[in-house]
Amino acid sequence: MDIKLLTYNVQSWDVTDRRIRGIIDLIKRYNPDVICLQEVTQTWFKILRKEFSNVYTFKGRDRLYGDKEALKRDREKNCVLFKKDRFKYITCHTYWLGPDINNPSKFEGSVFKRVFTVVKLLDKKNNAKFLAISTHFDYLKPEVREQQSKVLRDYLIQQKDPILLAGDFNGGPEEKCYEVLTKVLIDVGAEFNHNEFTYHAYDKQPYEKIDFIFRSEGINAKEFKMIKDKFEGLPPSDHYPLFAKVETK
Repeated sequence: MDIKLLTYNVQSWDVTDRRIRGIIDLIKRYNPDVICLQEVTQTWFKILRKEFSNVYTFKGRDRLYGDKEALKRDREKNCVLFKKDRFKYITCHTYWLGPDINNPSKFEGSVFKRVFTVVKLLDKKNNAKFLAISTHFDYLKPEVREQQSKVLRDYLIQQKDPILLAGDFNGGPEEKCYEVLTKVLIDVGAEFNHNEFTYHAYDKQPYEKIDFIFRSEGINAKEFKMIKDKFEGLPPSDHYPLFAKVETK
């Protein structure tokens, strides 16, 4: 059965009324079954859960989980949302892209502790199980992103269920992190010859192709697009969201 997946870095800062309404409108119009979100601050979490809690279940732990003082300043998550009426929830885990995958940690040179959120779901329409994973790599150093990609790869190769991985990787196809991941997963955008930048920064910085959707062999990709819709004259975030329609085998 077809599953509609949306991945979106909602931009943690400058949470304006225009952007709030724009992102809510976009989600409603594209009506995804599963959503992978990045830069979900506590402000965004409250806004989106208030709007969509009747439709979606929200999963994802704060990246600074366990540090009470730090959590007063930074409660950013990589959330996975899934439709309540479509999927049966099985498990959720948040892991760290650092030396200790099970506890808050980061590699030397990483500006922030980074995480990936893994949600295991059962599709009620065909009883197929799969993993939906949302992540956000560090932005500063390519060598750190390579280390983070290897942590993620080592987790992925141990999994038996089909995988959908999506997020903001802060590095493009020219980087080692992309090479590491595409040795174990398939870039859905590449299957559809997608070569456009995904990070636009409202024309204030160089454009970059850094957001991706990946799939494992147990999933077929049927459709892919980058959404460049504007709301009141501007995109709702400094990243363009990606949309895919996939099918579990």
